[in-house]
Amino acid sequence: MKKNILIVAGEPSGDIRAGELIACLKKTVPNINLWGIGGDAMSGEGVELVEHVRNLSIVGLWEALRSIFKIRRQYIVLKNQITCRKPDLAILIDYPGFNLHLASFLKKNNIPVVYYIIPQVWAWGKSRIKLIERYISKTLVLFDFEEKLLKKHGIDCTFVGHPLVDSIKPQNVTSDSKKNTIALLPGSRKNEILVLLPIMLEAAEKLSSKIKDIKFVLAQNSAVDESLYNKFLTQHPALNIVSFHDDTSSALAESGFAIVTSGTATLETALCEVPMVIVYKGSPITYLAFKLFVRIPFIGLVNIIAGKEVAPEFWQQEADPDKLCDAIYKFLNDPDRLVSVKNELRKVSVSLGEKGAARRASEEIAKLLKPPYHSA
Repeated sequence: MKKNILIVAGEPSGDIRAGELIACLKKTVPNINLWGIGGDAMSGEGVELVEHVRNLSIVGLWEALRSIFKIRRQYIVLKNQITCRKPDLAILIDYPGFNLHLASFLKKNNIPVVYYIIPQVWAWGKSRIKLIERYISKTLVLFDFEEKLLKKHGIDCTFVGHPLVDSIKPQNVTSDSKKNTIALLPGSRKNEILVLLPIMLEAAEKLSSKIKDIKFVLAQNSAVDESLYNKFLTQHPALNIVSFHDDTSSALAESGFAIVTSGTATLETALCEVPMVIVYKGSPITYLAFKLFVRIPFIGLVNIIAGKEVAPEFWQQEADPDKLCDAIYKFLNDPDRLVSVKNELRKVSVSLGEKGAARRASEEIAKLLKPPYHSA
């Protein structure tokens, strides 16, 4: 009999991680039927989508409030689907506002829940830890400090490592040829790109007037309409800029420095050992909530893991083209600082574990299904 598994990833980054996990899970557990919320990566692995991430992906408190009725409607649809289909297991990936609420409903219906890529409990305090303790059967985490934290609270937790470790490609570009090439990573969500790409391009324009032969590479996401990128690129026709589609690793391999939106991309940049500055600009309400409730001094994952500022952060009004230009110009003209930062990034990379995170995660999930399965 086929195992009936619900999987929910409400954002593009979660969809990618889900796709990797499912590819391994299909080798580990035969005869599974997968359905849920996700994107092209999940669909490509044969998951039946009841909603696509492009209709749900949101960042920030204000943005979530504006979309609350759409999200609520999809939540009701999914609850009805769960009641009818009665999954044997649910796998929730990131997307905490939606997924933690869903976990409560699943628990009430006696459906075991695996949470892969947990909410940032170390940033938001103990309230989310209590929810995980109450509703989640098994947590699979990407950072070793998360495992230590959750185990202190008696939560069944396994550190599987970070999947990004598998995706980083060897760098074949010589250091000299990429010295004056800067990667622009404006995020994977439409509203991030709308706000941050213009700032990055303005900073690039200013750097072009200060550094001879400077080049730029732009990491684009195919989940976002290319016309949005072109809208801003056409305003800077003199920039020497090349785009990479769905291949951030290759964009970073070409680069000696990066301007990166806060998020998982900072870790990908760290794994490539590319020095960076981190930018973030949300709505005033989102920023106020961050300042009031977040318990850590940094927004960049690379700095959170390092426990210090390895990459300078530019929040809100500090995310200004002039300030970015000045900071990057000083960085590029300080060889000792660049070497020191690369060494720190190497330490961050080591802490993310070895290759095989998705495989290890699939093996942990298989243990929850009967009869016991083993990796192919």
